[in-house]
Formats: sequence, structure tokens, C-alpha cells
Amino acid sequence: MTEAPERAAVAETPIARRERILDAAERVFAEAGYHATTLRQIAAAADVKLSLIGYHFESKLALYTAVFARRQHVNEERLRLLEAIEDPTAPEALDRIVAAFMDPVVALAEEGAWYRRLVLREAADPSSMQRPVIAELFDPMARRFIAALKQALPGKPPGFHEWAYLFAVGALTQSAFDDRLSNLTDAPPPASNVELLRAFITAGWRHG
Repeated sequence: MTEAPERAAVAETPIARRERILDAAERVFAEAGYHATTLRQIAAAADVKLSLIGYHFESKLALYTAVFARRQHVNEERLRLLEAIEDPTAPEALDRIVAAFMDPVVALAEEGAWYRRLVLREAADPSSMQRPVIAELFDPMARRFIAALKQALPGKPPGFHEWAYLFAVGALTQSAFDDRLSNLTDAPPPASNVELLRAFITAGWRHG
């Protein structure tokens, strides 16, 4: 007589099921890219019926956009830290801009590894401008970081700040994976590359 209530107690809620679909979609999109991924593959990875994806998301593009939108709190934290810099021309301002740029992303740790790979893939995809992700969820933030860099690093040639920002995006997103290190060295990878990454971005922005 108690079996039915026990099953109900552990039944997955629609919100939890939606999150599971998003988790699976994030990984599959990161592995295969937007065009090569099918909703059927995502349904299999999430262990749900294909119809359930259609219930939660009206299209593949809607699901893809939702994967990024779920992580938008990261960009909001980056902007909060950026806006907390009262004087972008102060000597320590560049270090704080770098921290605002990378620390909220790094804080995702392994939980956000697939997301960082997906951001890298989307940013490098020539067809990404056909989708709303970069233009709507990343470019407004990017323009504010570039504006801060122009204040912190005056006197640079035209285009420097924009390219410097994009180069840093590549370094930040790629740093989530150490897959290739085993092919390049016999030494074990360091436990953390965060401070090396911080020094790399800071030096590139300051001395580039």
C-alpha cells in the first residue's frame, strides 16, 4: 500500500527534467556543434522521450539558446564586478578588469567545463551570427569590457582592445580542457592553471 506514495515522492518534477535535458544538450552541443547535433541525440543523452524535448523547447534553436541563457548569471556576475571598479584608470584597475572577466567563469570549475567548450565552439563557428546567442547574450557584455579596457589602457592602436578581448575569450574558454597536454609533455598537468591564465591575459592586455 505504500509503494505508490514512495514512487510519487521520487518522481522527477518538470523543472528537474528540463534541467536534465539542458545538461545533456550542453554536453552534446559542445561535443558535436549546433549543426551536427540532433534532438534525438540529446533525448538519448538525457534518457527522455523525444516528445519531452518538444514539450519543453519549441525547436532545436530554442533549446540551444536556453543552454546559454541558463548560464547567463555568470555574465551578470562579470558585469557586476566590472561595474564595481570605480576608477578604470587607477593602477590596479587592469588587474580588477581581468578578475571580473575570468573569475566568475573559472568559479564554474568542472561543472562548467562543457559550457566553456560550447562557448568556444560557438564563438569560432562562422554560422554563429545566424543565431542570437553571441549577439544577444555576449556582445553587450563584451562592449562594456572593451570600453573599460580603453580607459585602463589608453594609447593603443585602433582595434587593439577589441582583438585583445577576443584573444582572451579564446584563452579562457580553452583553458577548461587539458586534453592536449599529455601529447605535449611527459610531466603531469598542474593542479590548476588559473594563475597562469590570469598572468597570460593580464600581460597580453598590458603589453600587447
